[in-house]
Amino acid sequence: MAALTHDERLVPSAGTPRPRLKSFGVAALAVVIVGGLALAGAFLPLSTALDVRNAIGLALFAVATNLLLGYGGLVSFGQAALYGIGAYTVMLGWQHWGWSFWTGFVVAPLVGAAAAAAIGVIALRTRQLYFALLTLAFTQLAFTLAHQQFEFTGGDNGVFGEVLPAWLADERQGYMFTLGVAAISCFLLWRVVTSPFGLTLRAIRENRDRMEALGVNVYLHQLVAFVISGFFCAVAGVLFVVHTQSAYPQLLEWTKSGEPILMAVIGGMFSFLGPVVGAFVYTLGQQELVQQTESWKLVLGVILLAIVLLRPDGLAGLVSARPWRRLRRSETEPGA
Repeated sequence: MAALTHDERLVPSAGTPRPRLKSFGVAALAVVIVGGLALAGAFLPLSTALDVRNAIGLALFAVATNLLLGYGGLVSFGQAALYGIGAYTVMLGWQHWGWSFWTGFVVAPLVGAAAAAAIGVIALRTRQLYFALLTLAFTQLAFTLAHQQFEFTGGDNGVFGEVLPAWLADERQGYMFTLGVAAISCFLLWRVVTSPFGLTLRAIRENRDRMEALGVNVYLHQLVAFVISGFFCAVAGVLFVVHTQSAYPQLLEWTKSGEPILMAVIGGMFSFLGPVVGAFVYTLGQQELVQQTESWKLVLGVILLAIVLLRPDGLAGLVSARPWRRLRRSETEPGA
């Protein structure tokens, strides 16, 4: 035992390693999803394509949040602040300093990561409920600043204008750009969660005290995860600007942080693609219910409650649960 390195001891503690077959299956499914969405953007009616484009941006928001929730075991209500910071950085840079969209596109994720580092340094010194409350407090602080600093942020009206270059302002081109950025971002997040760092993060989620006893710097791992999540939440905020060419205080409300958490729970927070499924179900389902009934919030609440109660592992579990259990059982049988 003494001859083992920390890395060798961490991998088993993160759970049974996923077989290559499953990783290939996730990659193949992701390619199918991206290809299908690209075709949808080309052929769907424009109004429907815009709804799908919005769902794509929120899917990235949910996947970035789930790096903390599903893989790190951290319930953060601060991700809306980072999402809104991404959108506001683009719009305020354009309005006050004459930035092009591309300058904002590069700077916004860096600002989001820096803000996440500032929040995480403080919040991650606490645990569980206190961590959630501290992240909530930071979100409310960001909302208050955006709402009250009227001369700089536009107050409740927010900031809006033609920030996009002409070709990107085209709805179809904007759709493909959103899909491409979201796909690349999700791929990078996939690389994070399947790396040794991701395995260690999951091991911390399962047994923090054991990891500390093994000499793992739990605080540093969680802080890095928080910064990575903040970076990609800000990217999702930039995609919101592509969708609306605006930023306003409601993006920073704590209830906005609840949306990606809910999406992850609906789709399955222990599945990488689960939050993507949840984002589409939540966003497009909400759009459809709004058109069908005035009591859409009640109907949506009942549907979501049923999903949570009947499918605790999320909708993604309907696809992956049984085949994966059979595969794991065959691998652990003697002589397999």
